[in-house]
Parts: sequence; C-alpha cells; structure tokens
Amino acid sequence: MPAQPYIVTLKPKRLLLNPKFEGYKLKLFDDRNRLQHFPLPPPGITISRFSSSKLSYKEIRNRIHYNHLFLGYEIIDRKKIFFYFDKELYISMVEYDQTSNFIITYRLINIPQFLGDQMHTEARDASPSNLEYPSLKALSSTLLLITNGSGTIFIVKILSDESNGYYGEIIHQTDINVCSEGESEDNDRFNRVPFVILDGKIVGEGDNAHILFSIYYTVPKQENSNIDNLPKNDSRETLFDISLLKMSLDHPYNIQILHTLRGNEIPLYYNINIHGDGYVIGSNEEYDIIKRSSAQEFEVDELDEQDNVAESTQDVGVKEAKSNNDDKMAPYIWTQTSTDLTICFQLPPGTPKTAVHCNFTKTHLSLTINIDSSTSNTNLLPQSPIPCYAFTPLFDLIDPSSSLWTIEPKIGLLTLHLEKHHHKTRWSHVFQQDDGVFETIDPNEFAEFRERLEKYTAELNDSTGNTVGHQGILDALRHPIGHEMEESVDFEEHAATIMWIDLNGKIGAKTSAGGHEFISRQFESFDEQKLTDDVSPMPSICLKLDVDGLVYTISHPSKPLESNASPLIMDHTATFNAFAFVQASKREKNFVFHDPNNRFVMILEGKHHAYVYWHSEDRVKHNEQFVVDFSEKIGKDTNIIGVQMISSKEAMIMVLASDSVIIIKLM
Repeated sequence: MPAQPYIVTLKPKRLLLNPKFEGYKLKLFDDRNRLQHFPLPPPGITISRFSSSKLSYKEIRNRIHYNHLFLGYEIIDRKKIFFYFDKELYISMVEYDQTSNFIITYRLINIPQFLGDQMHTEARDASPSNLEYPSLKALSSTLLLITNGSGTIFIVKILSDESNGYYGEIIHQTDINVCSEGESEDNDRFNRVPFVILDGKIVGEGDNAHILFSIYYTVPKQENSNIDNLPKNDSRETLFDISLLKMSLDHPYNIQILHTLRGNEIPLYYNINIHGDGYVIGSNEEYDIIKRSSAQEFEVDELDEQDNVAESTQDVGVKEAKSNNDDKMAPYIWTQTSTDLTICFQLPPGTPKTAVHCNFTKTHLSLTINIDSSTSNTNLLPQSPIPCYAFTPLFDLIDPSSSLWTIEPKIGLLTLHLEKHHHKTRWSHVFQQDDGVFETIDPNEFAEFRERLEKYTAELNDSTGNTVGHQGILDALRHPIGHEMEESVDFEEHAATIMWIDLNGKIGAKTSAGGHEFISRQFESFDEQKLTDDVSPMPSICLKLDVDGLVYTISHPSKPLESNASPLIMDHTATFNAFAFVQASKREKNFVFHDPNNRFVMILEGKHHAYVYWHSEDRVKHNEQFVVDFSEKIGKDTNIIGVQMISSKEAMIMVLASDSVIIIKLM
C-alpha cells in the first residue's frame, strides 16, 4: 500500500444523468391496503429529554436523527427480527412474519443503566443530557452487542423455550476504557464515557474468530482543552472520538483498542468490511489518528522515522512536484455559471500568446500550443500535459462570437471563456466524451491554482537572477468565478470525505474534494452481501451533485492489494433526479434512506409523513412521488423515532413510533 492515501475520484457517469428531467408527479398512496399499524405492548418507548443548554449543536442534531429501531436477522424465510429499547430499558424483540402479516413482541432482558460503583459516581448523578441513547448491533441470530448509554458494553445471548418464547441472558459486561494517554485508568470519569456503537461484526474463522466493533463518544471537556491532542480545528468546538476495538468471543472476553480517530463530526457512514481488515468511514470532515495500540505505535513510529530520512534526501522543490497524485495531473480545471464556462490550462512560464492557436465553433474546440523548448524552463514546475485538442466535440453548444481566450505569459496561465448557447443548462463535463475531469466547485481552488503557478514562477525567476513583477498581468482568476451559480446549488454543507482505514489506523484511500455532499445511505438489508472473488461490497451512499442525488456503490478488493491499487472502490450506479434539490426543502427531515436496489429514496419528516421518490432507468421527464400520512394511525402527538427495511425485494419498510410499529408496503 502506498505511503500516501490513494485518492479516489468520484466520477459521475453521463449516461446516468438526465438533464431533461422536470420533476416528480404526485401519485395517491393507498394507505388502506398498504399501511398497517401494530400497537406496542406496555410500557412503550419514552425518549429521554435533554437540555439543549448542555449539548452542542452537533450533539443535539445527532440525537434528533438517532435511529431507535435496530436491524436484527431473518429467522426463517419471510420471518424478520428487529429490536428496540423500551421505557424501562428492556431489549424488546419484534418478530414480523411477512406470510401471516403478524407481529409478536418479546421482552428479552433488562439492561441496567448504571452498574456497581457507578451508582456513586458523578455519572450517576449527571443530567440525562450527559448520557447517550442505548445502542445495539446484532452479531448473529443469537448474539447481541449492546451499550447502555452510560459507558458499559454487554454481550447478550438470545435463548428460547416453549413456555416463554424468546428471552435474553447477559453473558458478559464490562466498562470500556476510552481515556487518552496520560490519563489514569482508575479515573471513573474517563473510564466510563458514554458511547454509541457504530458497527460490529464477527470476523475470522475457527480459533481466530473475534468481534470487531467501533464506537463513538464525545470527548470530555477536560481532555478537549488539551491543545496538543486536537486536530486542526478550533479547540472550543465539540470533538468526537471514534475507536476501533477487538473483543474475543469467549471468556474472559478480552478487549483491545486498536486505534482511535478524532474529529469534529460524528460519522455519517461507517461500515466494517466483512473480512475484518478495515472499514469505510464517511463524514463532512476528515479525522486525525490520535491513538494506536502499543504494538502499532512502535511500528508506525519506526515507519515515520524512515520516511523522514527518505524525505531529507530529496530536494524540496522536487518533493512537492512529485507527490503520488501529481504523476497524473488533470490537464485543466474548469467551472461554470448558468451562462458560461471557464477553463484554465497550465502552460510553461514564458509561453507567448503567439504559441497559442485556439478556434471555437458552435460544437467544437480546437486548441494547440506550439512550444519552443528554448522559451521556458520547467525544472521547478509540476507540469500538466500540454493541451492539444484537434476539433474536439464539446458537451453542448456554445456561442463562438461571445467566447474568447486570454493568456498570462509570466505564469503560463491560459484561460478559455466559453459562452453557453443554452443558458441554465449544466454541463456534466467539458467535452462530449467524458475525460474524467470534474468541475471545480470551490472558487478557492482556482485561487490556489493561481498561487501555485505564481509560486513556481517566482522560484524560477529568482533562480535565474530576474525579479518577478506582476504589473500588467491579467487578473482573470481573482474575479469570484462561479459566483453566479444557480440558487439550487448551495455550499452551506461541506463536501463529504469517504475514507478506507485499515486495522492499524492507516488511511489507505480517500475521496478527492469536489463538492459532493452527503445526502443518504442505503437501507440495511437482510439480503446477504454478494461477495465475489474480487471485491466485497458495502452499503451504498447517495451524494449531492448539483440538483441530483448520485448513488455510489462502495467496495473493497478481496484479494491482496498491488502496490498501486486502491483499497476503496466507488462507482456511480444510479441517479435520483433532482433529489438534492427536493430534500433540501424538507426542513424537518429525521431520516433519509435509499433502496438497496436504487428504486426509491425515502424521507421521514417530522411526526407524520414519509415522502417516497421513485427512480426510473429511462430518461423520462417525470417520476412518481408518494406521500404517506401516519397521522390517522399514530395520533398527532406521537413521534417517529426509527425506521428499517423489512424486505428489499418487496419494498417493505418498518417505521417505529413511540407507541406502535407501522408497516409500509411500497409495492
């Protein structure tokens, strides 16, 4: 695996985009035959109230969107199991039989919120806002991994008998030490930080089988104030740690923290690979590694030392010019407004305007550069390919009379300004044949591009004894390119970063920046993952691009990686037309999930409504939309607090309310 993370470029497929899409048409939902309501047995569910004055905005947002319905397993064909925690913190098991259309609920076992000496610690007397909601992960049909929301983890075995049906037995419980280095392990406050399970799986075979799971928790304020441990962000912000742990499957159930990440966001996506060699994490922010197990720290320190020695032998200018990802530089960068395109090419400094031959037609671009090797010195410059486009078809029509080009010879910056013939039409790429160069959304990237050219030009001129002057240079890129973006594109959210991280905490791959914001993740499914000899798949995600929602599959190579292979594979497989625009209008959305087969995407908003948007493989102008109203089934004062998929094949959804379960049959 390369020393630097492999950069994964998200590549939208033009054939999956539908620029002619106009909108969704409402279709009446037959709630009489396709919506069923099942009251929960006493005592029902009560969600603890929390004080907004004691929680950060990020913590409040996470609690509002917390999913209180947990996916279980399939007992036999068409009989599915789900879990929730009731008012008295009992694990309740919901058995739904698709054939008989009947629900049975079993109270398995009470999970104590405080144990032993915790009854006398500050945690016991703290406000409920300092606790987390209990969480659960079904490891198998008989084994559950559970947290109680106050710092203790349990392994519960599911048993059954003829008289009582199903019941649970706690076979192990322990507090997880999540304190940082330098903190005493006898300090109760840090030993019992409330945490939530992100994911968990039984991995390995035979004697090597073990539990691999991950948790997140809010960094205690005392530790947050330690500036040395902070990533590159404001120390006053709320920080979150994400720890990967390994637990044995039998007594004494030893636990080892493999590594811990830290950042200022709770992950939006987290999935441990089925083979147990790493995981994929997605968030609006990147994470820093702050802790590894002792054996891993030794190995990493040794590796870092070798890297430092290697770096010291390299010339600084050459080192910056030859990073792993600079070997394949994009031939240009580009952006667009509703009326025009701006394309920037990097040429060798000193390239005269007479070397540029550029012509526009309505449908084609012709561009060649006649470079004399004696006119420029590129020793210090990480050079992009010299552009050469011989009558190349463009993505859409332009107005040649209103299009022009400019060049800044001193820094080698060639800029094309193309006037769109069809205003308000967004281009997926510049040329008719997609060359894999994505639009640069952030204007700051253009400024950085220019600064890099000026930096290397300055170094070049200084090395030849000449002074560098910028008087008279065209200021084409200091104008805020892209400021006329349509209102449907907003940048209030950050672009999502998806990363592959191995067991040692090494980031093996991550997505490049490019304006893709996180919208939703796939419903978890009872269907077994379709493993192949080449890759192991994970749940897909939906990312925003312009007004659309683009679904990307996520997978990891199953075979040992070659030195230049990426451990993270992402492929654009479907597009929910205009969904990024639609979901932005839902101000009270609690949950957003899409179908594993990409047939629909669902928004649960507020207390009473589910919005379902259907997807078609054809490039149609309209798709269907359902609005499901729960108000007559659950009452106006009842909250929707969870959702899971019952059947992917039949598009059946289970919705959890505080006093009932609702079954939605979408097909």
